[in-house]
Amino acid sequence: WAGAGGGYGGGKSWGKGGGYGKGKWKFVSFRPELTPEEIETRRQANAERHAKRVEEEGRQIVTNMLVEGEVVQRAKWHAWIKPKEPESVPEVARPKLKEMNDSFRAKATDGRSFCGGIEDLVLYLAVADIAEEKLVLRAGLPVKFQIYMDNKGVGACEVISGEPLPEDVPPIDGSTAL
Repeated sequence: WAGAGGGYGGGKSWGKGGGYGKGKWKFVSFRPELTPEEIETRRQANAERHAKRVEEEGRQIVTNMLVEGEVVQRAKWHAWIKPKEPESVPEVARPKLKEMNDSFRAKATDGRSFCGGIEDLVLYLAVADIAEEKLVLRAGLPVKFQIYMDNKGVGACEVISGEPLPEDVPPIDGSTAL
């Protein structure tokens, strides 16, 4: 029995014996540190790719001023935002917004629900549409944004934090206040 793998000695078929890559995470590759030039190159490429996508999808901004809302759910490359006041969504965009939300709710499967099961209508946000540098989205974060319509549905763009800026931080565009 000793050498057959089923006994108490010698065999390698049971337990935590040897094996390829023992204790190492071979499948995890860590990103190398990027130089400022590489970061800027990637940022520029992402901006160009996003601009092309905006054009292909026929985006039209339908609000003149910033709308207040809250991040409901965040994924890696997009998020969902609930307007604070549902009436702040322009009348022209409401049917398309309802259609988009109904479609996503119908696609939710495997016991999962769309946006945690909330019944409110939510806007799509591509992470590339965040206007405030270093703004990190998380569920519950208040934000301000403009609303657009395109051939895929209704979304939020020009997104900035909804939290008031500290007194010593000047506005992004040099004006006094929003």
